Amino acid sequence: MNDLSVIDAVGFAAAGLVLATFCMRSMSALRWVAISSNVAFIAYAYLRGLAPVLLLHMLLLPVNACRLAQLQCSRSKRSDQEGASHPSSSYISHRPALPTRRAILPVGRVSWMQ
Repeated sequence: MNDLSVIDAVGFAAAGLVLATFCMRSMSALRWVAISSNVAFIAYAYLRGLAPVLLLHMLLLPVNACRLAQLQCSRSKRSDQEGASHPSSSYISHRPALPTRRAILPVGRVSWMQ
């Protein structure tokens, strides 16, 4: 693996960006990194002639772009509503996390597993 080509470097960068999306804590950052990975994978798939990968990321790119636009639109609407009710301050309210629920599973086998 001493002769890593530029094309392979683009592929590894795209894979690294996909991995980075799983580390994102905010949805906005996740969408931006996902868009970057889509662009990198489109370039990689085009240069390597990988039609399935190219098609997948060409379909995912507008999905991620639309979701990011929806997220930003909902944030601007929310800030407009908060600004109307709190004209003297501009802040983002944070709701407390919901309590987690634990599933209670039966000890024996489920009928469809037998």
